Amino acid sequence: MVRTGVLAVPVLTVLLAVTSAFGVSWDNVTPYVNSGKSTTGLQQLVWSPQPAANLAAVDTAYAGGRLSADGSPGLAQVFSHPSSQMYYKTSTKCATPRPAIAAADAAYTLAAWCFDPTSNEAKLDSWVPQSLTSSQDAEQYSGYQAGGDQVAVVWRHTADAGNRGRCPGVPDDPGRSVGLRATFIDRPYTDGTHGGFRHVMLAVPGAPNAAGLTFSPVCDVHGGGAVWYGPYLFVSQHTSGVLVFDTRRTYLVPDDTSCGPDGTSPGVNDIGQVTNTSGTTQLCAAGYRYVMFEVGRFVTTPSGCSGAPTDLHTGLCFSSLSLQWSNDSLVSAEYRDPAGMTASGAGARIVDWPTADLLDRMNTGSTKPVTATSLAETNFEGVQGVVTRPNSSSQRPEFFIDRTVPGNDNSELWYEQDNDGVCPSKGTYIDNAESMTYWLDSSGNGHLWSMSENANRRMLVRVYTKEYNDPPTGCPTQ
Repeated sequence: MVRTGVLAVPVLTVLLAVTSAFGVSWDNVTPYVNSGKSTTGLQQLVWSPQPAANLAAVDTAYAGGRLSADGSPGLAQVFSHPSSQMYYKTSTKCATPRPAIAAADAAYTLAAWCFDPTSNEAKLDSWVPQSLTSSQDAEQYSGYQAGGDQVAVVWRHTADAGNRGRCPGVPDDPGRSVGLRATFIDRPYTDGTHGGFRHVMLAVPGAPNAAGLTFSPVCDVHGGGAVWYGPYLFVSQHTSGVLVFDTRRTYLVPDDTSCGPDGTSPGVNDIGQVTNTSGTTQLCAAGYRYVMFEVGRFVTTPSGCSGAPTDLHTGLCFSSLSLQWSNDSLVSAEYRDPAGMTASGAGARIVDWPTADLLDRMNTGSTKPVTATSLAETNFEGVQGVVTRPNSSSQRPEFFIDRTVPGNDNSELWYEQDNDGVCPSKGTYIDNAESMTYWLDSSGNGHLWSMSENANRRMLVRVYTKEYNDPPTGCPTQ
C-alpha cells in the first residue's frame, strides 16, 4: 500500500546507490531482523496537545446540547448500538472475498469474516481499512476495563474531486486521505454469532468561533497503525509521529442524518459547523452518528520522514503501530518500497516507545522528548505490520512481520526469533494484508488479527501464532 511521505527515488539516485555504501538488499532468501541497535541519536517524540480552548469548546458543546450521548460520552454507547453485521467465512455472503484468504485458509487454522457483499464496507474503496487493535490491547493499561470484547479497525477516506472540500489542500489522489474512522466490532465468533459493528468518525477540534465548537476530519493521514491503550486510541501519522484520541470524548451528533444545511441529509463535506440559510449553525459529521476527538499528538524531533534515509537514526517514519504487551510499549515500524530500500543507507526500523513516558507527557503537559527504548533494523520490504514480544523460552526478541509483495496482491507472514542462528520462516498469508494486532484466547493460545485491504476481497482474519514459528527446511543460518 502506497503511503504518503514515502519518497520517490529517481533512477539516477538508485544507480549511484548501488555502487556506493548505500543499498539494502532483499532477495526473499536471507531476510533478517537485527535488534539491539543503539537508540542514541534516533529521533525522539514530543507531546503537542490540542489547545485548551479547543477541548473546552467540546465540553461546552456537550453541556449545551450541540453534542449529545446515549447515556454518557464514551465507547459504551457505541458498543450498545451496532448498525451492521459481519459474517463467518463459510457464509454464502463471503463467496466473493473468500479467494483473498484461500491459500492461507488451506494451510492453517484460519478464522475469517466478511462484510455484507452489498454494503459499502465490502464493495467500495472510498473507505479503505488500514490498521487494527483490540480491547485486549486496551486492557494492558493497568486497571482499565474496555467495557466490551472488541476488535477496532481504522479506515482512511480516499481523496477525490467530490470530497476534498472537507480537507482543503489535499489533492485529488486516492493515495491521499480526507478522513479517518474507527470501527468497533463486537469480536466475531466462528459460529457466525456476534460481529456487530459501528463506525465512529475521528475528528480534530478547532478554535471555537462565535457559534462555538468547530471541528474537522483528520486530513492527509494514512492511519497505517493503531493501538487502543487504556482510554486512548493512538494512530500513526506516517510522516511525523502519532495522533492521540480520547475514547472518553466520543459523542453522539444530534440529528446525525439530517444535519445538512436547513435540515437536509448531510453531504460528504458536511463536517463540523454547518450553516443554514438563516445563518444559524449545527454540528455534523457527514452522517456519522458518533465522533471521537483528538486530544493531541506526538511529533518527531528533529522532524523528517524519508523513504530512503541515509543512516539508521534519521528520517524515521511511522507506517504502522502495535502494542508490545511484555513491556507496554508502542512499536512503530516502517514501510519501504524496493526503490527506497535500495537507495537507503539503513534498513527499515522497528522502534519501541515506552507508554509510561508517553502517558507522563500527556498527563503533565511536559515537552521533554520521549526516547525510544529499543531499535531493530530489518531488510524486509513492504512491511505492513509488526507484532513483537520476548520468546517465552529464550527471552530473545521475536517478531511476526506481515509484508505485501511489491507488484502484486500477495502478502507474506514471517516469523523471526532474533539471534537464534536461524533465518526467519515464511508462512502463506492472505492477500493485501494490512497491519496486525495480538490476541490471547481463553486457552492461552496467541493469535494475530489482520484484514485484507481491497474492495470485494475484504475480510477480517485471525490466525494462530504457533502455526507461523517453524523455520523452513533448508533455511540458511543468519
